[in-house]
Amino acid sequence: MKRYICNPVSLNYPTKATSVTGAGGFGFRVNHPHRGTGDPAVEYFKGKYYMTGSFSGFWYSENLIDWYFNEGEGLMRGAAGDFCAIGDYLYHTASSLEKCIITRSKDPLNEKFELFATPPFAYWDPAMFLDDDGRVYLYHGCSNVDPIYGIELDRETMMPIGENVVLIPGAGDVEKHGWERHGTNNDLSIGKLRAGETYAPGLEYNRPWIEGPYMTKYKGKYYLQYAATGTEYEIYADGVYVSDKPLGPFTYCPNNPFSAKTNGFYNGAGHGSTLQDVYGNWWHATTMVGGTTETARKTGLFPLGFDEDGIMYCNMNYSDYPHIMPDGPADPNSLFTGWMLLSYNKPVTASTTMAGHPTCYLTDENCQTYWAASRRDSGEYIIMDLEKVVDMRAVQLYFVDHDVNSLLFIPNAKFQALPPEEQFIRHRWLLEGSIDGENWEIICDKREADSNLAHDFLVFEEGKDVRYLKLTSYEMPYYNVFAMCGFRVFGHANGEAPQKVTSYDLNRDKEDPCTFTLKWEPSEGADGYNVKWGIAPNKLYHCTMVYGKNELLVHSLNADVDYYIQVDAFNGSGITEGDCVPLV
Repeated sequence: MKRYICNPVSLNYPTKATSVTGAGGFGFRVNHPHRGTGDPAVEYFKGKYYMTGSFSGFWYSENLIDWYFNEGEGLMRGAAGDFCAIGDYLYHTASSLEKCIITRSKDPLNEKFELFATPPFAYWDPAMFLDDDGRVYLYHGCSNVDPIYGIELDRETMMPIGENVVLIPGAGDVEKHGWERHGTNNDLSIGKLRAGETYAPGLEYNRPWIEGPYMTKYKGKYYLQYAATGTEYEIYADGVYVSDKPLGPFTYCPNNPFSAKTNGFYNGAGHGSTLQDVYGNWWHATTMVGGTTETARKTGLFPLGFDEDGIMYCNMNYSDYPHIMPDGPADPNSLFTGWMLLSYNKPVTASTTMAGHPTCYLTDENCQTYWAASRRDSGEYIIMDLEKVVDMRAVQLYFVDHDVNSLLFIPNAKFQALPPEEQFIRHRWLLEGSIDGENWEIICDKREADSNLAHDFLVFEEGKDVRYLKLTSYEMPYYNVFAMCGFRVFGHANGEAPQKVTSYDLNRDKEDPCTFTLKWEPSEGADGYNVKWGIAPNKLYHCTMVYGKNELLVHSLNADVDYYIQVDAFNGSGITEGDCVPLV
């Protein structure tokens, strides 16, 4: 039986409330949610994958699909960190403005991490790298002024050898690297937009944050990865410099950014780590950016490859649709299931609906909007009509903690009134399906689940014939209202793929060659479009998904690079590829 993933990755967050403080002058207990992850660094060690980052504790997995949380006794808490397997130990270090430490453990699941070294300088966004000659290096940097540094460490003491070396200049190069620019859609004139906003002033000080270094070695080449332009933006992405030596000099890759996700349901693919699985397949784990307090940062896992010219790239096509998790060596371009989105803009009814959070937000493919019930009670439900019987293969449920901070400040709310030993954070629900809307079949029953999956993913490999889906909530974390930003259904619509896009109106800005505009004739039958571009017709490594319109404005090109572009149309029945044309 095959295994599958769907971004963002489903992480089982702690189910026991732990952070307890007095607040608001009332003297009652407040248990703050632990529901976000950022800056993931994944390392394989003694049969398991370990993930650390900008959160306390760590996650571990045996298959990159099922992840479990561990408090990580002895680890530094909260700030961006890294794991590195060296010999019999898993080493860890994390960011600090005052004093950094390096800890290690032979058995992270059963033994605490013990202090091993205290480097003589502080650093932020560290990444440790073990070269195949046994030498160890530390890369670090997170600033809109200072550069990315590298330095060798003594393997026996983990103390620095020599001085820090500047590897990537601080503040980037926004004149030539469009993707490094601050602003919504890399537009310097528009600042960070919150949900519902159409304009925010751009920053007067436009230096981007260059941060999150990570090192990968492939066929003798050193790939120094870094993130830009800031973790608050949905355009958060990773670029790479390449060298023959671990401390450079490094050369900027014209394919940058190699990891970017700028449209679709959940965006962002920056500040990540690159790893090989047990079969030798490459993956890139990254920060995905929800865009709202309720959705927060999550973790994405994307297939990664190196082409015949040594160019590092991520396959981002349909990257928040279901993909196969291979059980052997696999081509990173072969893992998409072909299961198409069937729920886009489909009608949904609900038991109750809160003002300002209508049911249409469940199927608009926008994680910045969400539906919420108006009653804080068990048994609230939603019913989706897929408008015809389809071959359903997967469902992704993305729950939201609606206004949870306000909820936790209410004295004697149901969750607060429980004794500490009974304060569990759980999602409990029932999913049913029907062909006629009258006779219902239980599809998945989690009414007694003891899990805290902010987003859950269900697979029906053999398919299920269904038209209606009913999801009933029996318990939300903190006994909150039932709320979701995505009720996503995948499979086959049993119809015809859309017509081919044949007419492009394409223009690259002569004054700002980092920018292009694109319009095309709408394709009959299309739900959306996957716009691809790259530095050669066979290197279309960049893409963005467009729903509900037939135009695109992109500011993320490299100014001195030639590009090619292609527009593919898709719907619930398949994909129709367009022609590849030069971007002029």
